[in-house]
Amino acid sequence: MKPERRIALRATWLAAALAAAGCATPVVEQRPGARDEPAAPRLGFFSRIKAPDTVQPVLQLAATGVQIFRCERRDDGFVWVFRQPEADLTDAAGRVVARHGANFSFEHVDGSRLVGNVLDFDEPPQPGNLRWLLLATRNFGEGAFAGVTHVQRVNTAGGMPPPRCDAAQSNGILRVNFKADFVFYRPR
Repeated sequence: MKPERRIALRATWLAAALAAAGCATPVVEQRPGARDEPAAPRLGFFSRIKAPDTVQPVLQLAATGVQIFRCERRDDGFVWVFRQPEADLTDAAGRVVARHGANFSFEHVDGSRLVGNVLDFDEPPQPGNLRWLLLATRNFGEGAFAGVTHVQRVNTAGGMPPPRCDAAQSNGILRVNFKADFVFYRPR
């Protein structure tokens, strides 16, 4: 093989390895010197849930709760259909400061609220965990959530039902435990 061809192949392999490394499991880090403002999560190069450049992270909360599903009949049989989440959101000190519920809603103990809709998602690094999401939000009230326009759900663990249910479980409810980090963004 010609040396030029070997160099081109090595460059291709190096680019593939770097791209794969960029898709490694992200975490949300605290910026050095920042007290309450989290850094944006490190996401893979091809992530579809990167927050717009026009916003900055202002709050990170950890969620612990359940995803609620109902067994419903579909064309291809019985399946678990997502209904809503129920989760407590805690701050860095472990205090419950907000709730996460139906329609991608968030309510802070100070009375401020958010309602979101999914803009995009990434598949989780580990199968069996919830997708990672980017939400656009509308905010209501004054307080911690005032001005928040985007939320990311990352670092998920659990939350997924079995792929199928059966006729005996029809209309039955299933609550699946999950954990996640939520990062809240405001305009710069």
